[in-house]
Amino acid sequence: MMNAHLLSLEELKQIVKEKLLVERLELEDVTAADIGDEMPLFGEGLGLDSVEAFEVMVGLEAVFGVMVEGIPAEELKAHMRHVDSIARFIQASVREQPVNRAETGSV
Repeated sequence: MMNAHLLSLEELKQIVKEKLLVERLELEDVTAADIGDEMPLFGEGLGLDSVEAFEVMVGLEAVFGVMVEGIPAEELKAHMRHVDSIARFIQASVREQPVNRAETGSV
């Protein structure tokens, strides 16, 4: 699991594109460079479906330790609109989590 506490918003966006979208969803003929930060992920834009949305949500926990359980559907939908909204959701979520000092190298 990645320590998102130490990453900038731009770094988070790149990881979302590479790890959560291109690699996890096994997108063919799409690279991270093809995905704009504010490109809609569903419908117009990248064209992801509900199964892929679920896989992205599972990836949020696997890659960043961010849980989506208990978040109202409309709020979650807003967080999943595009790469920028996902990255900002990750940032906000990890701010609420205690930092594991062993992971940061702090004592």
